Amino acid sequence: MESSQRKLLIAGGGSSGLGTALAAARRGWKVVIFEAQDIGGGTSTTSTKLIHGGIRYLESAIKTLRLSDWHLVREALRERKWMIESHPHLCAKLPIILPVANKADKIYYGIGLTLYDYLSYPYRLAPKEWIDMKAFYEYFPIAYRKFIGGWLYWDGQFEDRLYAVHLALYLRQRFGVDIRTYHRVMDIEVVKDEVRVCVETAGGERYVESGDFLINATGPWGDFLRKRLRPHTAPRLRISRGSHLVLKGLPPLKAGFLIPRTVDNRVLFILPWKEGTWLLGTTDEEAEAPEWNAPVPAKEESYLRAYLARYFEQSGEVVARFAGFRPLVFSREQTTSRIARNHVIEVWEAERTIHLMGGKWTTFRSMGEDTVRTLYTRLLRRPVVEGEPVTQIVPDLSDLEALKHIFPQPIVEGEPFTEGEVRFWRRLGWAHTPADIVEGRWQLHLINENRSLRLKSALQARWSELT
Repeated sequence: MESSQRKLLIAGGGSSGLGTALAAARRGWKVVIFEAQDIGGGTSTTSTKLIHGGIRYLESAIKTLRLSDWHLVREALRERKWMIESHPHLCAKLPIILPVANKADKIYYGIGLTLYDYLSYPYRLAPKEWIDMKAFYEYFPIAYRKFIGGWLYWDGQFEDRLYAVHLALYLRQRFGVDIRTYHRVMDIEVVKDEVRVCVETAGGERYVESGDFLINATGPWGDFLRKRLRPHTAPRLRISRGSHLVLKGLPPLKAGFLIPRTVDNRVLFILPWKEGTWLLGTTDEEAEAPEWNAPVPAKEESYLRAYLARYFEQSGEVVARFAGFRPLVFSREQTTSRIARNHVIEVWEAERTIHLMGGKWTTFRSMGEDTVRTLYTRLLRRPVVEGEPVTQIVPDLSDLEALKHIFPQPIVEGEPFTEGEVRFWRRLGWAHTPADIVEGRWQLHLINENRSLRLKSALQARWSELT
């Protein structure tokens, strides 16, 4: 059977599901994605917006000599360069400065960042450099006067939710991938040589879709789907909630600021974000179960603001908050803050299903490639087809621009968002609610909560006419 005759069903339209779709589609598979809500609407919209190798895991690799941490950092540094180049409009290099208070820390962190540079070869973005006290306070004029300088290194930053949407549109345009939003997988069964999924639409209707194999790429919800297939199976995931704050009223940042160690052994980032805001995160609190649109607990907001106050004289105003859930592959011995973000692939041959668990945004492409390669070797038992190379995932937005020209009226006076944009995404069939537009296309909830609420209310009032 040729690849073009095979059909792959994927549950989950976030980073791991889209990465798997990319890997399969470029090899000629027919791909159908079922997403319970909007594209990238779960964990994939609540990241720290970094494309990075993982400074935290590098330190763990040095201290524990754990091979999996070394592999994760090396893999992520390779994928970091690909991802930055894959969509230049939504991804960019970002300088980050690690503040140093004494000579001992200068040596310690300098060695670590030298190793970080070494592991990134030949995908290095730029060499690290030492910046003295004068330069440091030019970058951060409101930082407390207790640092002798800092190490400047480079990672990447991106707009996670919009990147997911653009990747989905690229997959649809280039490879004909069928992406069905607000289609939730409710039940699964195997009949002879195919897997059948019962899918429920937003309107409550149900239908059955058949394919050759199923990929469970539902992120923090992965165990729910595993139990649909095997009700008595043991869970594989531990769920960690990460919260972020967005602040305004502070001097514009020219570089990120890394807090290398908190009292609970985490790293925190303070990053330049959209419209001159600061992005602060992330926390790491174990959670019982994932949820959609999770609030930021008051305790975690206080934690983040307290750390900001340790380093900066001004605290600004919190204008947005967001929290999401990381799927961490189960480990009894470790707290969630010490579990690395490696992905794990679990094959259930009898159910014709592969479960893709764990991982992180930076390695989404690699995760998808590993999943499809496993599909060939373990389920098809055939040599892996390499397929068509993909270096960029920028979609054709000419229809969007045309509709913006035809319908230039702003949704709210004084805001840059137009009727044409709403009509484009609605006609595409992916935007089912005002939140899908305001959050999934304009990302306003990640910039200013009050503006987001105002835009959603304005859209709701006119939703039926903007088609």
